[in-house]
Amino acid sequence: MRFTLLLLAVWYCRSSAASCNGLGGVWHDSATDDVMKLVENSCLFTGKYGTVRMDPAARKVTPEGGLLEALGVVGKWHPFDEAIKWSNGVLWRRKQVAAAVPEPTPVGNTPTPATPTPATPTPASNTPAPSTGSVDELRAKLEEQQTKLEEQQKLIDALEALVTQLDDKIKTVNTSRTGPSGRDGYCLTTPNVTEIYVPKKQYVHHRYGTPLCTGDSYGYVYDNASCHWSYHMAKMISVYTGDEAVFWRPPNTLIDLWEFPNQAAYAACDFSGATLRASLSDFTAVEATRNFSITFTKPGDYYFGAKTPYAADAVALRQFCWDPDETPTGAVAGQPLGWGYGGKTIIRVIDPTKEQMVTCPLWDPSKYGKTGGQVDSESVEKLKGSVAAIGRHLIQNEERTAQRVRAEGQSGIAITRSMSHSLDAYFEPSFGTIGAGSIHNHANTAHTIGLGEFAAVLNGVQFSTRHNDYSLLKPDEALSPSGYKATWPPQTVPLDTPPVPPSVTAAGNVDAQVAEMKEYFRAFHTQNASHRPYTEYFKPVLCYLEGTWTEADEAVAEPFTSERHKLDADSWSDLNEKLNFMMNNGQKHILENLAFLPSTIRGMRTDGANTFEPEEVQWFYRIVCQPLDDDVPTKRFRVRNDLQMQMRMYGPATRAQLAKTNYALYEVNPLLKKDWTPSSPWIKGQTQFEYIDELMAKVPGFDGPQANLMDKSFGATCKTFDGSSDLDTSKYSRYFSIHSRKDASGMTVKKRGFNDYLFAAQTTHPRVSPKSTCAALADRTDSSDPVDLKRETECSSIKNELECRAKRWEANEVSDADYARCSWLSLGQGCGYKKCWTQRWSYAIPLEVVYLTPLLKWNPYNIKYYEKGTPGYDAVSSAANNGQTAGTPYKGSRQDVFFRIPAQFYGSLTNPDPADTSGGEMHVEDASGTVRLTR
Repeated sequence: MRFTLLLLAVWYCRSSAASCNGLGGVWHDSATDDVMKLVENSCLFTGKYGTVRMDPAARKVTPEGGLLEALGVVGKWHPFDEAIKWSNGVLWRRKQVAAAVPEPTPVGNTPTPATPTPATPTPASNTPAPSTGSVDELRAKLEEQQTKLEEQQKLIDALEALVTQLDDKIKTVNTSRTGPSGRDGYCLTTPNVTEIYVPKKQYVHHRYGTPLCTGDSYGYVYDNASCHWSYHMAKMISVYTGDEAVFWRPPNTLIDLWEFPNQAAYAACDFSGATLRASLSDFTAVEATRNFSITFTKPGDYYFGAKTPYAADAVALRQFCWDPDETPTGAVAGQPLGWGYGGKTIIRVIDPTKEQMVTCPLWDPSKYGKTGGQVDSESVEKLKGSVAAIGRHLIQNEERTAQRVRAEGQSGIAITRSMSHSLDAYFEPSFGTIGAGSIHNHANTAHTIGLGEFAAVLNGVQFSTRHNDYSLLKPDEALSPSGYKATWPPQTVPLDTPPVPPSVTAAGNVDAQVAEMKEYFRAFHTQNASHRPYTEYFKPVLCYLEGTWTEADEAVAEPFTSERHKLDADSWSDLNEKLNFMMNNGQKHILENLAFLPSTIRGMRTDGANTFEPEEVQWFYRIVCQPLDDDVPTKRFRVRNDLQMQMRMYGPATRAQLAKTNYALYEVNPLLKKDWTPSSPWIKGQTQFEYIDELMAKVPGFDGPQANLMDKSFGATCKTFDGSSDLDTSKYSRYFSIHSRKDASGMTVKKRGFNDYLFAAQTTHPRVSPKSTCAALADRTDSSDPVDLKRETECSSIKNELECRAKRWEANEVSDADYARCSWLSLGQGCGYKKCWTQRWSYAIPLEVVYLTPLLKWNPYNIKYYEKGTPGYDAVSSAANNGQTAGTPYKGSRQDVFFRIPAQFYGSLTNPDPADTSGGEMHVEDASGTVRLTR
């Protein structure tokens, strides 16, 4: 009971005190989540935000100058918590250090309350409990505690002094900067960031180079120490990331501004590898001020020099490029005789420190168009933080969704459009409604493969296609990687079609040619090359489905050429709007020209420092074909044992019966080319790298057929499956190996994805969305690289965070990475060394193997073909010439009216698909005007 009464008495004394004594010192500021000092003098407190006056009796705190008064906030004193709560929600709380407990004074006959003592360890079971003791003993214990608190306070004071010394050292990094640290403005930064650096202009005289002392004076720049002219550029000028360096060309001085690639070239004034940053014409374009600006977005040292474009020899080349210590006899001090003023300097770009930051929330009515009022920058900051948080959530949610899709199945065709339903599950459509993947026939078009809508998954991304009906096109093999990447989507060209066998054209009349052509098809069907040498005239091509995330662009990128379909939208917004409308009411686009191609937030844009602007990406897919160098015997394939498809045939049907329909799916014998023979058995059990991997290894990604890329991320070079050579990651692969180091499971062979049938190809195409990461030495397999070990030592020796973050090595200085840098590590680990990689990838699955035949070039009736846009093209087909009768024949042939094969070549057609357009006999007029019956 005494203990409770004592606490009440202490609380009452604090609440009724009218003095501010002892409240100065260290306080915690919730706006910055950091400590600050308040100096107290007669209830007047002075700190980094200005001066405030406290009225402890009225519990009122009023600003009397500085930022807080400009913001118009008021504070309330909470004595119990020793805290000030401001009207904008910010809380200042006094740090409790070295607070002594007052000894209560007895009044009258009131018994003296016991004084609370620090908690002591619980005594062992056999140890008697200590007695309370006298007041003197309690006072002695309190004095002992006071001594300990004073020692702790001394330690805190020493640490604060050390922090101050470190701050002073950081301030001296840029001794040439003068003036205020920047004007106030909104803090449009990442969440919980309450300070921002406001970039400024640093004026650099093209001859003298020293920073501006006061005013720009039309571009003239003075020596910073005493504001007088100097005869040479400063050896080094420091600016901060985001600053703008303004170079000024002196009047009547014919010089260009160059940037040297490194310090050695700078020291020697070697312009051979330098980059021209501003020529005479650049300066002349702004002749009124003769200023040329460069904004620095990355930390590092940048080397500049000036030279005349009319230099005739080595001496003239250095006329404006020399050091201050070059002083020949008879010359002005620091200026070689007969030479111009020196135009040579180093600009060191460093990240701004806390001293250069301005604190949020801030007020700048002139910048934001408000006068005489307060800008609600706190709301803007919260809004910005919310946008960034939502962006990060969307990024994680997209990956979470992809992970869930990956766990539910592998990459491939998931489902096709449903046309009916049934009480029996096996009648419900899955990957085939009117055929496997909705395949059908459009042989009336020259190069079109009939393929309907389907939903698919590639690396966890689920999407649905338009009606595909893709054309037989291949990646353009004639283009270099740069040429292939010059357009989006990358350029494709028609496949080369097989010639007509000479024995067919030499057979004589049409009937004889038909009979001979049938024998070639018989040889292909029976795979009997001794009957006819069919392999030269039946060429396999591998057609594949590929997709990737692309940088968002409002213009719709038509995925691939189709003679029959294209996306029915003017923009991505239009496409999504129409698709959402259809999904809302369950309708179907009559022309089947809508596709669900998701968009998402995949990253946050960076420009030297992270910003809150999200990076929107758009999913892209296409179907392309790759010619295969070697024949693929049809015995490589067998009909997949698919019970659901067989039951849909009102059977159950056998595999042989299923093979005669367009519902059949085929398996490929996994044996490699070197191991397979027509009599080889089908392997049972698990396999890894197999025949389909050999075929996909010929398929290029979005860098094109001529590209050759390597994946050396995390210091490990990806090899082929057998480890015999480096893997060309510009082509699609599913398996790779890393023999330099086993993984945690003791394996050297890897399979892409966690558990997926996934092929992936690396690309450098700028439209493909990139991903980046960095790794420390311990996370990589090349930890013994002497260059990296030296740089790691160099980074670890840096004790200053600012210097650590400024150290960086670019791609031309780094092996097996895009760049390297020193990184200030968390949890007080100091400065570390990391290598960084940025990569772009696309994904693919094999879709079907199509055999090109001589029929595309066979024209025994000599029916004329009209290219699109040529005279006669439109007259081929009309209401009066629909090919249905001999009196209404087609007037020749064209891409979408491709009837040239004699009707007698084919047998009867049974059960055509409703989507087929090539069934039946058509009448076509040949070049002589004779009407021919064709198919």
